[in-house]
Amino acid sequence: MKIKVRLNLKTLLFNNFWLKVISFIIALIAWLYVNGEIMRGIKI
Repeated sequence: MKIKVRLNLKTLLFNNFWLKVISFIIALIAWLYVNGEIMRGIKI
């Protein structure tokens, strides 16, 4: 049994689109928080 998987740009971008958007927002918030904590530690 041979399974053929064909990925094109449209399927890569739009499969689970909202999950990717929410993940990006969470990652951005986490990055901003960590960056802020590091900058606060450097100033003190």
